[in-house]
Amino acid sequence: MSEAAAELPTVEYETRIEDGQTIIDVTGESEVAFIVQSAGGERIYFPPEDMDDKPAGDPDSPYQPSDSPYEADSPYQPADADSPYQPSEDDDGTSTRGVTETRTGFKITHPEPATEITVVRRAEAEA
Repeated sequence: MSEAAAELPTVEYETRIEDGQTIIDVTGESEVAFIVQSAGGERIYFPPEDMDDKPAGDPDSPYQPSDSPYEADSPYQPADADSPYQPSEDDDGTSTRGVTETRTGFKITHPEPATEITVVRRAEAEA
């Protein structure tokens, strides 16, 4: 095993099939691609585009953001209600790409049971 391979950040994922869909919960490294094979063919999933723009919080820190009831009354919040670019109220939070960001990483929802899942990390693709 080379030194470069030992230094790669880890990526962890859990896979399950629910209601005929493959669900993949991903934590750790965000520069990965998942290639999912199923009866309908192959589909490639990437993490949400803005994941790298967010600062990584220290999970051991007592100063974590929370859902405060006072946030809605803050004058420092954007006036979303006045924007013509509101998401649909019917939106359930699922991306049309099948990828949604979660608190600890992201979730992939593939429309069929997967027969094979391949994970490709950016460092491996460049080698």
